[in-house]
Amino acid sequence: MISISTMWNAFQQSDGAKLFDELKDLGFQSIALSRHLTQDHIEQIKPKFQEIGQALPSTIHNFCPIFPGTFQNGSVKDEVSLSSLNNDERKEAIRRTLLTMQLATELEVPIVVLRLGEVDTYDRSYLMTDLYEYGEREFEAFSKKVTEATEWRKRKETKHRDAVLRSLDELNENALKMELYIAIENPPNYYQIPNFDEVGLFFEEFYGSPMRYWHNHGHAAYQEKLGLTWSEDWVTTYKEHLIGISLHDLQDLEMYHPPGTGDLEWDDVFSDLPSQSIMLLEVKNGDEESVIQARELCELLSENKDNENDIL
Repeated sequence: MISISTMWNAFQQSDGAKLFDELKDLGFQSIALSRHLTQDHIEQIKPKFQEIGQALPSTIHNFCPIFPGTFQNGSVKDEVSLSSLNNDERKEAIRRTLLTMQLATELEVPIVVLRLGEVDTYDRSYLMTDLYEYGEREFEAFSKKVTEATEWRKRKETKHRDAVLRSLDELNENALKMELYIAIENPPNYYQIPNFDEVGLFFEEFYGSPMRYWHNHGHAAYQEKLGLTWSEDWVTTYKEHLIGISLHDLQDLEMYHPPGTGDLEWDDVFSDLPSQSIMLLEVKNGDEESVIQARELCELLSENKDNENDIL
């Protein structure tokens, strides 16, 4: 199943019903509710899912809807965080997550994708992005800058990781009661949680829980461009826990373009995915035609994979 995220038109369309119709006109099997939706969006969309034959949302991303009194925000940082060292803030992030999970049960959405927060360290991404933009990706200086940035993260990551573990403990317990999956997603930035190793740590801690791995292909490719991890390692290492994948292309270091309109090679993306994985087109850029072409590309590649599996 290939879904389309409301990220594509949530900022431009204030009417939730019209937002829904615009997405359905793109020909996708279902939609996913992104963290950019307002409470009005949600209330206006709800009746659409009650129409006969209408597929229910595939996923909902935390926090959805946006906080009352705040504005739609495309930034990487939320108002509150599951990794916060401030216990009151962390508890508020848990409370807000539980509201999203309650909305998921109301709309019969099976998966809540979580943003786990970040390590509170000065953002040194410029050490990598500047060299990338100067075309020095393969030089030794690039590797040194990657090490420099990640070493600063290591100095503070333990306390934030422990905060995330406490948050996930409570959320997993509630997800079990609510019969939901909660999915942790690989983020784009080195200072965000989880990094590659932390995914394994979290699944070791909560093995057998309702927690799963949500792979964001664009985020993984972004990290590869900056010398942090190899893109394919995320799926091959955590395939056992994989439940879905976000698909978007990169133009240099700019994310969320329709697949097929950027720098990434797409022929091999589907080969390692479990057959039941949800595929989500998560794009912010691109017009209607380019999004439809991206859907058709993903459908073709998915069909080719299924045919190869049938032969085997």
